[in-house]
Amino acid sequence: MTTTTFAADPTESGGAESHLTVLIATDGSDAAVAAAHSAIGLLRPGARVVLAVVIPEMADPEADAGGFEGPLMTEEEAEHEWESANDTGEEALGRTTSQMSGEVEERVIPSDASPGSAIVHCAEEIDADLVVVGASGKGLFKRLFSGSVSDHVVHHAPCPVLVIRSDHAPR
Repeated sequence: MTTTTFAADPTESGGAESHLTVLIATDGSDAAVAAAHSAIGLLRPGARVVLAVVIPEMADPEADAGGFEGPLMTEEEAEHEWESANDTGEEALGRTTSQMSGEVEERVIPSDASPGSAIVHCAEEIDADLVVVGASGKGLFKRLFSGSVSDHVVHHAPCPVLVIRSDHAPR
């Protein structure tokens, strides 16, 4: 018979101290901010917390140019759109960070993929031990037809996922 002992403190097991890496996804919405705040309250001190927001990649005007009509937008319009998306992402990070305590690493993730796919990719990249997402409480039909970021992350993340519903998060 094999007996396995789990140490409450990683240093008690004789190994080097290890810290949990937690990816918290935000879009700056009330649900995401509440989820981040709730998650921080559940974590042990010393966890590496990475707060991430997904924004669209900068559009390439030449990518959608066709024939004689040329591109749908100019380089300047693409640059302006990118700067606006980046500013919105930074605002979402700031709004979320303001409700969190402790040290937080912030990331803006430009991606052409869906937000759920970009979050999963980031979790893989940072070797996350846990991903935290907020859920807005969409109904079944809205989730079926528009998709749900939290549903995608739950089914594709390389680690456990904590979903905090906005109607259950402390205010």
